[in-house]
Amino acid sequence: MKEESQSLGPISLSERILFIDVLRGMSLFGILAANMRGFFAPMDAYMHIGMLYHSRADVLAQAFIDIFIQGKFNSIFSFLFGIGFAIQMSRAEARGARFMGFYPRRLLALALFGLIHGILIWAGDILLTYASAGGILLLFRDRSQKTLLRWAGGLLAFPIVGSMIFAGLYFGPLHRAWMERKPIDLEKYYRVIDIYAHGTVRQILAQNWVEWKRELPTQGFAIYAVALFLLGMCACRAGIVQRLAEYRPELKRVCAWCIPVGLLLSAYVGIEKAVNPAGTLSVWRWVANTLWLPGSQILAAGYVAGLALVFLNEVWRRYTLPFAAVGRTALTNYLLQSVLCTLFFYHHTGLYGRIGPAVGLVPTVVLFGAQVAVSNWWLQRYRFGPIEWLWRGMTYRKFPSMRREAAPGVMAAPMAKPGEIA
Repeated sequence: MKEESQSLGPISLSERILFIDVLRGMSLFGILAANMRGFFAPMDAYMHIGMLYHSRADVLAQAFIDIFIQGKFNSIFSFLFGIGFAIQMSRAEARGARFMGFYPRRLLALALFGLIHGILIWAGDILLTYASAGGILLLFRDRSQKTLLRWAGGLLAFPIVGSMIFAGLYFGPLHRAWMERKPIDLEKYYRVIDIYAHGTVRQILAQNWVEWKRELPTQGFAIYAVALFLLGMCACRAGIVQRLAEYRPELKRVCAWCIPVGLLLSAYVGIEKAVNPAGTLSVWRWVANTLWLPGSQILAAGYVAGLALVFLNEVWRRYTLPFAAVGRTALTNYLLQSVLCTLFFYHHTGLYGRIGPAVGLVPTVVLFGAQVAVSNWWLQRYRFGPIEWLWRGMTYRKFPSMRREAAPGVMAAPMAKPGEIA
């Protein structure tokens, strides 16, 4: 038991893959940009934000987010979760440690963070979903690559098949009244806005609880997230992220195909949502709803391949390195985004419900820019982000030292060669 505990522990700086940190850090910007509407407006209006904000600037800003950001970066984040799972599993095997001896604690700690985040801070939490999906992923840890790909393909196809079946019922002779969408209740939106903009702390926490319970059905997304986790596992097992330079030709092909196809599909979805009312379901809206997930993932794949090619270029790589610090402190930064945005928009400033998607881009850029600067400053002095440190302690039942032992050479790791362990 003592020997096993010594072999366990968090991944050290020398064992990290730099590209993964860069990609994770950049993804946090997209997640913040997509989530911002959930910080300044009710969660019920998240997918119908156009019902509250009708100006041309807001419509264009939201169309930009829907086309280029929404659904893309959380897909990348899910993909990275699968890579991290595979890395930790292979690392535990290499050290002779029992993976199941510590990983369930890691998922339980993540679920606890998600519960605290969702109930007390912001109902749009994704951490509990990831913890649930991570539990399902444990069932696949010893399966072959072929099995992982088959399950991933089946899970990715499931929403499309389900949407087609629903369309056949809705637009066919078997249409029933219960299939109709309920009209959007704007008065309900405004009541929520009044609570968050002017309510007491107790009223805000009570409304958080109401919204969190209402968001619980979205935990079903965990099944779909597993598909992206499995793809990340496959990529890691194949050695793509470890030997990035060897896959340059394949990355160029993925980039050349996925970016234009993904943009075409996402543009259709974004334009349809901007043009047609949110409360109706036409054939065009059904097509948009069906294409949203595959279009997002295709474009996400193009983003990953494109960023990998930028990272492999020695001239351009230096511009991506600051994002690695955000990626290494991703959990802290994700939670901090929710804390700072809710503090900023709720009660004290009264800005909740008063700004739209266009103005919302300003705090998005400002906050993320500050996170890049602070994360780099922090990691020059400390080994982990605060929540990462807590997560590791809860996982391995031993809290590592926070302070760096030696200041010289702190930034040496980011200058590792492309695709190598940094």
